[in-house]
Amino acid sequence: MYLQLTGTNVRLLGSMHLFPATSRRTPPWIAEAYDWAESLVFESDPPTILPFLKAPPQGGADQLRPLLSADAWNQLQAVWPVEGPLAPLVELRPWAALIVAPTLFQQVVEGVEPRMLRSALTQAKPYQYLETAQDVAASLESISLEAVGTALGMLMSDLNEPQRTLERMHAAWLHGDLEAVHQIAVESPMFNLPGIRHAILDARNRAWAARVTELLGRPERTLVVVGALHLCGPGNLIDCLARPVEPVFASA
Repeated sequence: MYLQLTGTNVRLLGSMHLFPATSRRTPPWIAEAYDWAESLVFESDPPTILPFLKAPPQGGADQLRPLLSADAWNQLQAVWPVEGPLAPLVELRPWAALIVAPTLFQQVVEGVEPRMLRSALTQAKPYQYLETAQDVAASLESISLEAVGTALGMLMSDLNEPQRTLERMHAAWLHGDLEAVHQIAVESPMFNLPGIRHAILDARNRAWAARVTELLGRPERTLVVVGALHLCGPGNLIDCLARPVEPVFASA
């Protein structure tokens, strides 16, 4: 979960964007990684994605209605926010509905990145991003309507799955067990659909590898913080970088 790119001043940290509300612990290597870094690199700036969530006329999540059972669609609408940037459901891009829907059935608190960002702002520690909101939206737009419909149908058939998966993944992450994190993801319906995994993980890993490579000559100690799932499984960021890495062990 915390790796040094051998022979460089760049380290990779596998994070969790959200923690279960009942388990807010962070492992010691998170604080140590932050303190080690003179510069931070995050995936993207979440608030900047909001303008990309709404679809043009005739291109919204209403297209998903025929792909879901009437009960599933009605249930999804019943839990959807009635105001704010995520409302109404029918005006969102299908991929936006897919990304948001699992969070409606989770009890969470903020994860690694918001905490690190607050500290960085307080301490004037420089930071940047691997991708823009437009990059994120373009990748997610590649998910087919059918894949979105299938994933949402699976979600609505087991509403406890998002919380269950998050809690299991957080427990594995606390122990720094990348293999277990990957196995838990594989068992989650969303990641069983190749088009979704490709858009969320694989395509972005390849793009990020090029950007991380540009950082390798930096003299300052640079910490690249990405979701733990980007560091495991086929096509992970480490493999895309094709460079040796070594684990960094937290102090006792």
